[in-house]
Amino acid sequence: MDRKQFFLFILLSAAVIIGWQVVMRRYFPAPTIDDQAETSRPSDYQPAQSNKPPIAAPDKTAIAAQPNKTTAAAATKQEKTQASERELTVDTPYWTIKFNSRGAVATSWILKKDKKPNGVDREIKSANGTPLELIPQEAVEPRIYPLSLRTPWSPDIGDLLNNSNFKIEGVPEGQTSIDIASGQRRDLIFIYSSGQVESRKTFSFSGDDLVFKAATSVRSGATEQPVEIVIGPRIGDQSDTQTGSYSTPPQIIGTTLADKTDRIIGARATPPFGSIVGINQGERQITIDKPVNPDISLINIVSSAKDKEPFFIATAKVVDRDNTGRVLTLDQIPTGVRPENGVAQAVDTIRSQFRWAGMVNHYFAMIAVPESPINEIALSNINLMSGDGSRVVRSYPLVAIPDNGTLRIFVGPKDRDLLAYVGSSLGVDLGSLIDYGIFSPVIRPLVPVIGAALDLGVRLFHNYGWGIVFVTLVLNLVLSPLRLQSSKKMKQAAKHQPRLKELQDRMKRLKADASKKNERELEQLQREQMEIMKEANPLGGCLPMLLQMPVFWAIFVYLTISLDVRGAPWILWVTDLSAPDRLHILPIVMCVTMIAQSLIQPMPQSTDPSQKMQKMMMTWLMPIVLTYFFFFSAPSGLVLYWMVSNVAGAGIQYLINQRTKPADEAAPPPGAPSPVRTGGPKSGGKRFKPRAPEKEIAGSIK
Repeated sequence: MDRKQFFLFILLSAAVIIGWQVVMRRYFPAPTIDDQAETSRPSDYQPAQSNKPPIAAPDKTAIAAQPNKTTAAAATKQEKTQASERELTVDTPYWTIKFNSRGAVATSWILKKDKKPNGVDREIKSANGTPLELIPQEAVEPRIYPLSLRTPWSPDIGDLLNNSNFKIEGVPEGQTSIDIASGQRRDLIFIYSSGQVESRKTFSFSGDDLVFKAATSVRSGATEQPVEIVIGPRIGDQSDTQTGSYSTPPQIIGTTLADKTDRIIGARATPPFGSIVGINQGERQITIDKPVNPDISLINIVSSAKDKEPFFIATAKVVDRDNTGRVLTLDQIPTGVRPENGVAQAVDTIRSQFRWAGMVNHYFAMIAVPESPINEIALSNINLMSGDGSRVVRSYPLVAIPDNGTLRIFVGPKDRDLLAYVGSSLGVDLGSLIDYGIFSPVIRPLVPVIGAALDLGVRLFHNYGWGIVFVTLVLNLVLSPLRLQSSKKMKQAAKHQPRLKELQDRMKRLKADASKKNERELEQLQREQMEIMKEANPLGGCLPMLLQMPVFWAIFVYLTISLDVRGAPWILWVTDLSAPDRLHILPIVMCVTMIAQSLIQPMPQSTDPSQKMQKMMMTWLMPIVLTYFFFFSAPSGLVLYWMVSNVAGAGIQYLINQRTKPADEAAPPPGAPSPVRTGGPKSGGKRFKPRAPEKEIAGSIK
């Protein structure tokens, strides 16, 4: 297909999509909610166009992508659900879940234990030692909770259902809890009918798993509505406030049939695309600096498009727009909106063939696995200012997963063995939930070995900190032959450095002369330089160190992602190896050991002032800078590993220096000819006698 055919294909495709939407809206309008449905809403219900973010938002592209299921038969009025708002707690060996009948959503999800394949479960607590809450408990209104519904054909239906009281089937009105013991199963069924809209949500729990099943159905009249289940927002330990490069912010994740994993942090899910430049209160219109896509019918208004983390102000529904797409007529102008506020798309859609998708943070995940691959996922995010007075902006991303039959939903820790076990039972690979970084192909195979070694250390010392110390010492001893080889190469390079410098200076002078009488001598000097470089190439000392880097990097990754390190104490003030040292004692000691190791490391001697300055910066300045900017905020377990590795490395290097000291004493003095064969094996081992310095030659001529 040439370029002209490609552009023609794009234009025809766009015409078909736009034409399809026009025909569907004109001749097959989406069913509306009648007056009886409106009267069934609770008194405190707020519609989607209020000043607060909705749990679900319309996506007209998704409407166009769906076939028309409306039948010619008239809708039969069903009996309306009469139910009051109530809470029901479901308690299993692994979870304590609190459901609210208003929307049939989960308002609290406490994770109690980590399920181990060997049958020995481990208790899990939050970062501050309280029960581990996975759902935000601060007021995020209206109704942004896991297991809410999104109906892409008719967004108002999803908004109605998320704010209506469901009846809990088979659970008496006075009952407030259900206990599901090991070996038991229980279905929790929520039903709702407004007379025009019907919905049924079924959640199936087992007392032996960290996976439950969810099946939903929504019918408006005679039309079966496509429905999506919301995962999120901000799933994870709600007490963990650690930020920075050593933590993973809440993010949306999905894996396609091509085994490509997409990760989208909240701030990038629906970023601002423009700014408000004018407001007309009387006409309920705003003017923005960039045109809005015709498919966008719901927008989020944020603080400013220029802010790094623009915080949420209000949501508004677009009811009309001018031909330029820059003047938007809203259902209402939200309170507090002003020029220079940013405008963002409320909901975005990613289309691909997904095996599974969900929400993750650094240690925990909520993942939905459909029965068959899904064609798209819907993303949304709002940034809210923290209510604790710190003015920290927190993101609340969520993802809506199409329910194409029954969704199997995993809620639990990102434990490597657990994910392998659960993934095997669900027929998918959940290993990509753990982010091993850009060197994943090299690091991932080493992680099980490192994990087994650390487990052995913990069994020996009954303390994860001492286990890290033990494994680090053993690893340095095992890799000491490589360190010895590297040290020998570096010492050889340092020994011949003066001679190489002399050769370089002489060749520079001979090249400047450009006389033919110097060609033979220049060739001999170059040959001698090559022979010295073969024997004492400084890069040869780097190669053994490079071979060690995958192992050291794998330990680095393991200690930053492992759930075993989370909450594990060491000694005295170090009560959590996954958290930074609040007294900064470990980072300071580590900085000292880094300087000591640099001082004892063999380095080529040089009289060049620039190289001396570079050596001083590498020895003194770099450890201080790294400690302040990186290790002060690093997990204590990682700093402990690095500190012990420095101490062990310095000790081993000292022994190597003592062992190779006689060789240093036998080294030729600076300026002396190097006893290096220049002719090679074929030349019979003939040695090159360097030419006398130029000053001496000039004196003999006189």
